[in-house]
Amino acid sequence: MVLKTPLVCCVKSLKLYNFRNYLNSELNCDGHSVVIVGNNGVGKTNILEAISLLSKGKGIRSANANEMCNSGTNINWVVHYDFFDGNNLNSIGIASKQDRKLININGKIQSNYSLLNELSNVIWFAPQMDYILLKGPGTRLKFFDRIVSTFKEKYALYFIKYRRAKSERSKLLKENILDDGWLTGLEDIMAGCGTHISLMRFSVLQVLQETINQDLSGFLPKANLQLTTQLPKEKGFDKIVSHYKNCLRQSRKKDSLCNHVSFGVHNDNFQISHQQKQLASNLCSTGEQKLLLLSTVMASVRARYTSPILLLDDVMSYLDKQYRGAILEEILDVGCQTWISDVNDQNFLGHKESFEFFTVRDNQIINYS
Repeated sequence: MVLKTPLVCCVKSLKLYNFRNYLNSELNCDGHSVVIVGNNGVGKTNILEAISLLSKGKGIRSANANEMCNSGTNINWVVHYDFFDGNNLNSIGIASKQDRKLININGKIQSNYSLLNELSNVIWFAPQMDYILLKGPGTRLKFFDRIVSTFKEKYALYFIKYRRAKSERSKLLKENILDDGWLTGLEDIMAGCGTHISLMRFSVLQVLQETINQDLSGFLPKANLQLTTQLPKEKGFDKIVSHYKNCLRQSRKKDSLCNHVSFGVHNDNFQISHQQKQLASNLCSTGEQKLLLLSTVMASVRARYTSPILLLDDVMSYLDKQYRGAILEEILDVGCQTWISDVNDQNFLGHKESFEFFTVRDNQIINYS
């Protein structure tokens, strides 16, 4: 399959100034999907990290802004993108200042990520995610929440408000400040936002599962996704909120003693299992776990009405030829712009005409398509 036409929602060019190991580098891909090739440690992931800054948060490495500055200079870093949002070409700049990220869109400084989130959406799979299925439920839920946030525009807002109210409530209970009005106000916020969070999670879970069952490549292992929650099911929004409030009120004493919020959506448990083998993910092989996560990420890309930009950091080298081909065919069939880092361009035999290839050498990005 050949797909080398500009894609909807894509980075057309990228410029890096004092960012990581790049003092002044530029990459022009004209909206095509990109493969970045080079030896370990030359800075391939740094390019993907720069793209990941188009999403809300700390990016693919979860790094602070001051950690991204070139070690040879004290000058603030700047990343510039020519970004096509499906309708218009936008000039986007992201820069560091006192460990904060400043955003400039079409010449206007932005106070937050809201407008950027309306224009762009990025999802990724990186080596550090390999062990998500082996870690605790909090890690798996964080992985799922990132996917949900790419579907639901207000999800991050509800999540932030919920987390702040939860933290404040815990602080009051820990300090034995039993102000009923204050606690009730915080619990009202938690109940309302928590109910929105829960409904959004289950809505996205259903879409993902349907996509996995019906649309994903037959060569990829299919995942069964499950989310368990303390909230009641099959009730209206107002009834769930009311139940939530009652549970929080009743658990105040318990929560003050254990210093933990015992009821709420933060306790949800997201799990993935191997559909064909009917096997829990923690019992699958390391390779199968990677593929289950990849298939879940690919389903989240395919299920979107407007596909996000997909970043795959050093993934292909750990897959055999059959699965490499299946992932590449899935990417091309979905039609999203994809940025892939790899040490070997031979992993793309049969698909080279579908990508722009760049190599990293001596802290410079060189096009060799």
